[in-house]
Formats: sequence, C-alpha cells, structure tokens
Amino acid sequence: MTVDKHPVAALLLSLAALLSGCPKQTTTPDDANTVDAQDETEANPIIPAEPSRYAAGESLEATIPLLGGESLELASLRGRPVLLEISASWEVGWAEAHDFYAELEAEHAELEVIVISADGTDEALTALPAGLRAGWDPAGALAAKFSVATFPTMFVLDREGRIVAVVNGWSDTVRAEISESVSSVAGP
Repeated sequence: MTVDKHPVAALLLSLAALLSGCPKQTTTPDDANTVDAQDETEANPIIPAEPSRYAAGESLEATIPLLGGESLELASLRGRPVLLEISASWEVGWAEAHDFYAELEAEHAELEVIVISADGTDEALTALPAGLRAGWDPAGALAAKFSVATFPTMFVLDREGRIVAVVNGWSDTVRAEISESVSSVAGP
C-alpha cells in the first residue's frame, strides 16, 4: 500500500501513531475546590438584592395576556391602584397570597389585582378567587420584560401607574409591606 493511493488510510495511521505516543492525563480535584456532601444538602438559594430592575417611582408599561386569550394594557388602569404579581403555582404561599389579595380587594373597592402565572398550564389560574384578574404568560415574557429575579414578585402601582413598592417572596413581612403599600395608594 502506498501513501499516494490511500490518503485516508495514511491519515488514520498517522493519527493512531500520534495518539499512541501521548501519555494518559489524569486530573485530581483541588482540595480547596472540593465540596463535601454535607455542604450540598445545606445549599441555600441565591436571592438577588433587588427583585426587579424596576424600582419605586418608575412606571410600568405592558400588555398582559389574560386567561382566555384577551389582553390588558396596564395603561388602561390609570386612575386605579394596581397590585401586580408575577409568579407560578409551585411557589410557597400561592393560594394564601391570593386569598389575601381578595381580602385587599374587598377592603379597597378600586384596587385592581392581576396575577400573572408563568406555569406551563392554566389550571392554577382557574382556581383564583373571584375578582382577581388572571394573566397567563407561560413563556415568561413579562418576567423577562420586568427583569423579575425571583417568583413571586409583586408590584404595587399608584393611580398614575408608578411603582410604589416592589417585593418578592411570601412571608408575614411581605404581606405587611403589600398591605401598607396598597393602603397608601388606595386609601383606608
């Protein structure tokens, strides 16, 4: 066999010869970078300093896709205070938060509450208390638009559409902050 007549065979033989001369490389983990099993079980989530890139005083503009195929322009709610939540049904406090929002709506007749779910299905939205608007955004476009860092993230908007508060998570502290913010824009 000559090299001129079989260039592929020559290439393969050259490659085999080259590789057989290379020593096997081994790697060992650096002790400083090794994580023991106990550290892994105690890992905590990374929580950003701010729940969104939007802050108090800024306006939110968006078209919200509603359950059922309609859409809602946030600007159409000018003149009313708004509580806007971007979340998913698997988040802690999902049902409790929405029962609380229904109570807030009962206390503040002008309050508009919009719950936007990023769930892949709309099942959880059909169980929302009456009066809460159900927004469905399974692709997460609004979460991306508002640079939402964690679920749930809630925005309280004044009557001009400006943000009064941005909070995330669900706890007694968050509940109190939402209640105080809503009262400040919706009145007693």
